[in-house]
Formats: sequence, C-alpha cells, structure tokens
Amino acid sequence: MSLQLVFVSIVMTSYNHEKFISESIESVLNQTFSDLELIIVDDFSTDNSRVLIKKYKESDNRIKIHFHDENKGLGKSTSDGVKIAKGEFLALIDSDDVWEVNKLEKQIEVLDRDENLVIWSDGALIDENGKSLGETFTQFCNSSNRKKSGDIFSELILGNFINRSSLLVKRKNFGKIDERFKRFDDYQFEVDLAKNYKYFFINQPLTKIRHHDKNISNSNEKILNLDGIMIHRYLLNKYFKLIPKSIRLNKYKLIITSSIILSKYLTMIPDINHILKVDVFSYIYKIKNELETDERIGQILLNRQKLLTYQALNNLISRSIKRFLRGLSLVIRYKKITKSLKFWLNMFVFIAIKNKYFSNFLWFKKN
Repeated sequence: MSLQLVFVSIVMTSYNHEKFISESIESVLNQTFSDLELIIVDDFSTDNSRVLIKKYKESDNRIKIHFHDENKGLGKSTSDGVKIAKGEFLALIDSDDVWEVNKLEKQIEVLDRDENLVIWSDGALIDENGKSLGETFTQFCNSSNRKKSGDIFSELILGNFINRSSLLVKRKNFGKIDERFKRFDDYQFEVDLAKNYKYFFINQPLTKIRHHDKNISNSNEKILNLDGIMIHRYLLNKYFKLIPKSIRLNKYKLIITSSIILSKYLTMIPDINHILKVDVFSYIYKIKNELETDERIGQILLNRQKLLTYQALNNLISRSIKRFLRGLSLVIRYKKITKSLKFWLNMFVFIAIKNKYFSNFLWFKKN
C-alpha cells in the first residue's frame, strides 16, 4: 500500500497530563509519516493541559480538539474522538505516552499484506521523567510467550495484554465503544476486533509507556472494580459459548469478588442489584449450573476454580446477610419498615440460596 494513499486519524485522550502532553503531541506531529490528523479529547482536566492543547492547535492545522464540560471517563473520550475522525485508518495514544518517530511508517508498511490487520507493537516502559525502567510492555504484562499475531481471540479472552497506544486499525473495522467504561474500554474493543480480524504484532518498542502515580491504570479502587464487573459481564454475555468453562468460572468469580470489594463503599441498606450494578442472583444460578454439569474430578485446574468461585460466593452472601441484619436492627430500633419490596426479596433469595444450595458445594473444601 502506497504511503501517499493513506490518511491516519490519531485519537489522543487527555486528562491532567500537563507535565507530559507536550512530549506526547510532538511525538505524533513529528512522525516520518505526516499525512495525519491529531484529535485531542480532553476529559475536563483541572491543570494547564487545555492551555497547552490550544497552543499546539494554533501552530498546526492538523490538530482538532474536543473538550468535555465534565469528566466522562476514558470510554466516552475515546468514542468522541473516533466519531470526529476522518482518516481511513485509526490510531490511539494516551496523553502521557510517546511514539517513536517512525512508529506509523513501520506499521503502515505492514498494511501491504492485509489492510484489515489490527497492527500493534511492543513498548518501552519509562518513568515520569522519561527514564527507561528496563522493561518492555509485554514483559510487564507477563505476555512474552503468549500468541500476539493472527487469531488471538482465545488469548485475549484470558486477559488483556495489548499496548493501547500502539494500535493501528482500519477505522470502519473499529466497531462501537461502550462509553460507560471509565478504564477498560480498550479491552472491550480489542476483544471485539480479535473476534473479526487478525492481529499483527511488531516485536519492537515503537512506543514509550509512562508509569507514574497519575496513571489511569492506578485509578481508585471503586472505578477499577466497577469497570471490572462490566467488562466481564460484557464478555460473558456476548461470547458465552466461545469461552471455555474454566474461564467462565474465573470471570464469575472476578465479578463476585469485585462486588465484595465494592460493598464497603455502600453507606445505606443496599438494593444489591442497583448498588453493585450487577444481577448477582443470575450469576449465582449460572455458577451453580456450571458446577453441577461438570463432575470430572480429575480436572485439577477446573476444580480449583470451582473452589475459589464457591469461596467468593460464600463471602458475598455472608457479607450480605450481615448487612441485612444490621439494617434489620435499624428497622427494629426506629420502628420503620422499608417499602422496598426488591430489598426484602433479594435478602430472602440470598438466604434461600445459601441454605438450599451451598451445602452441596462443601465437598470442594474437602478435596
């Protein structure tokens, strides 16, 4: 594919990176491949990021900007940038990361093989001062020995290891981004891409991934666990039949474990479905079916996953009953009965499930 026939849109997501964004912008504008547009979406930064962005826009007409009037999260920021993009191909970069000067050129050369490939590369980890941390992105993700090119759907279902800031993909193939995600939007669209297209991995660090205390990946616990619940629900609902049973069990366990962690943020008697953003009961029944339809004791990994899933469920139900009793004591103390039918129904179902079903799973503890 001739470089003269390619136009690339780069979406940069920005949030409070005034210390890094200039280097990030310049690494895009100084590419050896220059037929591009840079779309910077700022997610309501409270530092001087917007001042710097406006300054660069005034000096280079390849830059387009989109400012949010409130913080909306990474999913919405990426989605807004993609909607503005006009290029045939699409690339992403975070505003604290950096591209090598020939990053796009090397990737576009690969498009001669197949323009529908999803191209990505390794990255070098750097600190907030730009100093090398002596580790690559794939080493950091423990993915050095994992399949990275071709059909990698089955690999990605196990967990994300794609360098977001290195992606290059045909824009019309990109698909839809779930804007609810504050953090894990990339895992969602990367799995969707892997279901329909082949990946191509360039085993060179064409990007620099910055690790610092303001990384979105170091976001607060509540955001990470809410997003964790949503991404595992998304994968289970969309690709249930394509996910091996042991992996499904693991994702159920992760959903419930995240729900347990989130429970400490509750400040009132909860409607568990609404507060935790997950229909816990449906997952309990799904897990019950998964456990009861596979009695092959010899599968050590699967049985271990069953045990861990059981323990997570048991912890959730125990906490829920304690919270229910605490709420009941308040009802008795103040002589007021809650009118929430769903609350009482939820607690009844929790207790029923614990008494009726979970005694059947105790053999996991014995084996």
